[in-house]
This record gives sequence, structure tokens and C-alpha cells, in this order.
Amino acid sequence: MNAPAVRVLGWDLLRGVGALMVAFYHLSYWLGLTELPALGTYGVYLFFVLSGASLAYVYPAERVQGVGDTLRFLATRWLRLAPLYLLLCLVFIAMLSLHNGQLVNRLPLRLALNASFAFGVRDPAVWALLIGGWTLGIEFVYYLFFPLVARMLPHRGAGILVMAALVALQWWWIYRTIGSAGWNAGVIPYHHAPAFAAYFFGGCMLGYEQRQSAPAAPEWQGWLVAAAWVGLLLALMPAAPGQELLGVRGAVLFTSVFVAVYLSGRVRLQGRTAALAEWFGDVTFGLYLLHPILLFGLLWFVVPRWTGSEPAQWPVPVRCGLLLAIMALAATLAALSERRLERPLRRWSQRKLRRSP
Repeated sequence: MNAPAVRVLGWDLLRGVGALMVAFYHLSYWLGLTELPALGTYGVYLFFVLSGASLAYVYPAERVQGVGDTLRFLATRWLRLAPLYLLLCLVFIAMLSLHNGQLVNRLPLRLALNASFAFGVRDPAVWALLIGGWTLGIEFVYYLFFPLVARMLPHRGAGILVMAALVALQWWWIYRTIGSAGWNAGVIPYHHAPAFAAYFFGGCMLGYEQRQSAPAAPEWQGWLVAAAWVGLLLALMPAAPGQELLGVRGAVLFTSVFVAVYLSGRVRLQGRTAALAEWFGDVTFGLYLLHPILLFGLLWFVVPRWTGSEPAQWPVPVRCGLLLAIMALAATLAALSERRLERPLRRWSQRKLRRSP
């Protein structure tokens, strides 16, 4: 099999759309504009699918054989996530301490769990220091199983059986937590690895299939897929959080994530669109982590000096402008982090962790 291209640009484009969806969902809710839970929910779930797809695309089974390969793989993944995440954890701890007038509760344990991403197995939504950081702990749980998954992927029949079992586990988990107790009571127990394993494993299956052929679909298909998927999420927007996971709506939206990833992976991007897709791929991680810090930094430390009013009392155009400004600033800082921090560390880790001939 020929070595695949380094990046699947259609996935980068879709990844950027997902990051914008999550940021828009959070900021519009926190600023009292609107609540669009399907955008936030499935924007995050898209990341699980693309994570599995990207790993299976880049790491065939022969690259993760044995203890040495597995340790190199895990170290590489840790170095991909940890530098910016831990830096922002320290920033957010300082912000919380200044805002609350005291240190974060059980700080040494929280730091240890976040530095190792071990909170992925210990109430991720509770122990993650950053808003949205719970996904990274769960991701790392999946990384532990990836070498086994990579060896399974060439066996399509076994993969289909595993996928069916994980889908059944996911739906059981959803109805065990959200379906029986409701969103408010079930949200913490819901956010554990079993709820999202089907997304990651299904993404791995798509990534393996992507290795078999080069993207050939026209560029317009990439934009159409992204627009159609966002349109579907808006059309099936529930009245309350959690309902986007249940019933026919939940089944349709679950399936739509895989369809969007499959179709976007088939798109061949060139020129300016390719450059835009690469930029989206580069800023996704930073945009995802930075936008809450920027907003709450503003609301906690800047706004009180200007006005005593709550954001919900501000004119809608002001809140909309603030939302767009924060998204733009988060993307700009994310691009700077990618260029000055994350990319140099990735290159250094690739040299240090390169597999011996």
C-alpha cells in the first residue's frame, strides 16, 4: 500500500467547521443570545470521529506493534495535547483563584489528573480543569486501545461486529443516564468513555478506508457537505439540551456525523481552499480551548470595571459583535500557538521519538 498524504484536507475543513460550531454554541449561550445544543453536542462528537479517522489514516497496524511502538505512540499523542492544554490550565487556575479569592479545591490532585489525562477515567466533566477539556481525557482513554484497534481494522467483519456492540453500548449508556434521569441530573454520569466509543471506533474504520484511495471529489462537495450537515443540525435542533441524543433525532444526527466525515474525506482541495482548510485544521485545537478563557477573562476582570450590568442586559448587536470578536481573537491566538508552540514541539518529538530502523 502506498503511503497516504500527510493530511486529509476535507477533514481539516470539516474540523474547522466543528470548532466554530462549538465556540458559537458556548459563546451564544453564555452571552444570553440563544441556545443551540445540537451544534455544541455534535461539534464535539465530530472531533471524536475525526480523531479516530486521523489516527487510523496515519498509523497503520505496523506502526504500533509491540511495547516500544505503543509507548512512542502514546508519548506522541501526549505531546500533541499537553503543551497548550497544561499552559491554559495554569492560566485558568490563576483566573479562578483571582476571581474566587482562593485556590482551586484539591488542586494537586487536579493538576496530576490533568497533566496525565487520567481524569478520562474519573468523572471527566468534573475533574477537567478547562471547559471542554473533558474530551481530551476521554480521547486518551481511546488512545490506550488504539494499537489493538489498528490490528483489528483490516478485518472488516470483526470491525462491523465491534462497531455494532459499541453502538448498542452507546445507546444503553445514553438512556441509562440522560434518558432516565434527564439532562441536568444525568449530564455528569453521561460524560464518560462508553458514551463516545462508537464515534472514535467508527472514525477509525473510516480512516482505514480512506487509506485505500486518494480524494477525487470536486471541491464544491466539501462546502456542500459542511453546509448540509450544519443545516441538518439546525433543522433538528431540540427544545432542550439532551434531546438531541434521543429517539429518531438522535439516531439521524449520530449517523450524520459519519456521513459528513466520509464524504468530506473524499474531497480534493487545491489552491486557496486547500490553504484555508490547512489553517482551519491548525487552529481547531486552540480555538476549542481558548474561547472560554477569553470570554470569562473579559467578564470577570474587564467588564466589571466598565459596567455593572450582565451580558444578557446588553443590546443584541453588542453581544453579537463581542461573540465574533472573541472567536476571531481565539482563532488568531490559536494560529500563533500552532506556529510558535505546538508545531515546533511536534517536530522535536518526531525527531526524538523516531522509530529505529
